[in-house]
Amino acid sequence: MPDWEWIGSEVLYFEINQIPDPERRHQVKLFANDIHYSAIINQKEIERAKQLEIMGFHSYDALHIACAENSNADILLTTDDKLINKANRLSKQLNIRVENPLTWLREVL
Repeated sequence: MPDWEWIGSEVLYFEINQIPDPERRHQVKLFANDIHYSAIINQKEIERAKQLEIMGFHSYDALHIACAENSNADILLTTDDKLINKANRLSKQLNIRVENPLTWLREVL
């Protein structure tokens, strides 16, 4: 099995805390305990997120992408089909690949 690291971010923790269902929020927090590294949002990430928003990404999605890019992640995994589709359309303007976790796992395993 490959040695992977899961990079989280401040925006991920913020979104987890917004989950309205307390049981689901608790379960996602337990899952997030496996994060190896958490990206901090600094001015560089904010500036990149602004550029991404101009391209049409939603603010949280833009921050996720900016954090992943600036953390030198190989890929940003998400189940958000709208984000994946937009990222695929604008892939030449991104410094990271955005993919569905199942699609990516089928590819690498």
